[in-house]
Amino acid sequence: MISEKISTLVLIRHGRSLRNVYETAGPFYENNEQRRKVGISQDRLIPLVEEGWEQARGAGKGIRELFGVPNYLFNSGFVRTKQTTEGILEAYSAEELKSLTIIESHLIRERNPGYLWNFTVAEVEKFFPWWEEYWRKADPFITFPLGGESMASICEGRLAAFLRNLDGELAYVPGGSKVFVVSHGRAILGMRYLLENWNYERIHSALRNENPPNCSVTWYQFDNSGKAELQFANKVFY
Repeated sequence: MISEKISTLVLIRHGRSLRNVYETAGPFYENNEQRRKVGISQDRLIPLVEEGWEQARGAGKGIRELFGVPNYLFNSGFVRTKQTTEGILEAYSAEELKSLTIIESHLIRERNPGYLWNFTVAEVEKFFPWWEEYWRKADPFITFPLGGESMASICEGRLAAFLRNLDGELAYVPGGSKVFVVSHGRAILGMRYLLENWNYERIHSALRNENPPNCSVTWYQFDNSGKAELQFANKVFY
C-alpha cells in the first residue's frame, strides 16, 4: 500500500477553524446567531481563526525540531489546511524550503457531512425529528449522513487511493522521503485505520472518542519493506 520511497510520514490536522469555534452542539449550530457568524459557505472555504494560526506556528517549531525539512508536503486544498501549511512553514527558512515540494490532493479532504451541515439544532428537531436517535445508534463507520460520505467509503475509496498512489508522486531520495500530510480529523483517523489495520472495534472507538486535536501530529516510520510503524499519535507541540 505504501511506497518504499517513504521513510517518514507525518499526519497533521489543521489548526482551529472558524467552524470549530462554533461547533458547540455537535455537527449543528446551536442557534442562528452562531450560523450568522460563520456564514453559509462551502466547507473548503472555512478559514482558520487567529488561535488556529498560532497553533500552526507553534506546531511548526516542534515539527521542524523533531523532523527537520520535509521532502514533500501534501494538503487537502481546503483553505484551513492551506493556511495551516503556511503557519507551519513559517518555522523554516527560505533556503530550507527550496527543496520542499507542496502538493494539493483532494483525496485527503474532510468527510462530506451532508445536507444538514448548516442546520441549527432547532431546525433538525423540527424537520428531521428522528435524526438524533438514529445517528446516535447508527454504526459510525458504515452509516452515511444524509447526502454525505460514510467513513467506510472514504477509507476504502479515496484515502486508500491516496496512500496507494504516493509512489507515483515521489521522486527517489536516498534513505526515503519525509512526507508531511496536512489534513482533517476524520481523514487522519481513516488513514490510521488503513496504516494500522484497525478492526471494527478500534475504528468505532476512534470515531466516538478520538478526534485528533487541532494541529496535532501523528508520526509513522517505515521499514525497508514499506511497513508502517506508529511512533506516536495526536501529539501537540503548541
